[in-house]
Amino acid sequence: MQIKIIKVGELRTNCYIVFDEKTNEAIVIDPGADIENILNELKGLKPEQIVLTHGHYDHVTDAFLLKDKVDAQVLIHKDDEAMMQISTQKKADILLNDGDKVFLGGLAFLIISTPGHSRGSICLYSKEENVLFSGDTLFAGDYGRVDLPQSSPGAMIASLKKLLSLPLETKVFPGHGRTTTIRDEQNLIK
Repeated sequence: MQIKIIKVGELRTNCYIVFDEKTNEAIVIDPGADIENILNELKGLKPEQIVLTHGHYDHVTDAFLLKDKVDAQVLIHKDDEAMMQISTQKKADILLNDGDKVFLGGLAFLIISTPGHSRGSICLYSKEENVLFSGDTLFAGDYGRVDLPQSSPGAMIASLKKLLSLPLETKVFPGHGRTTTIRDEQNLIK
């Protein structure tokens, strides 16, 4: 598995291209803007799914433009599809639930429901690769805002506790900012 990180849009959202170097199959996570940059990074790859970690505009705006260019499916948690539609006016191809899996070749990513920043926030976790794509749930030294409509401080604390119980060496790829590890975030909540 290889990971490309592209900073997109005015909020410098981390868009991830995760791909299998043997098959060139790819998943794109959170293509919020700058579709031309994303398409350039996808050259030679076969994106099959576009996974949205939540419905805020900076993570979803270019998802359907990308879908039309590469013929991939758009996936989002069922509780954030309506929020996504505010920015895209489109419906997802697949609605996700906690415990679902997204596959990339022989690799499985577990969908972990992490409400707090939004009702339908999710993370993607690969036990085999020991990586977590955390969207706006967990950042390096911080967590996503909980003062927005459909946010919940209590739900965020519960979600952070769930994530912080993952193996300490899990590498975290957040929706904004630099990568971190679960070990480095152990003191985030008390």
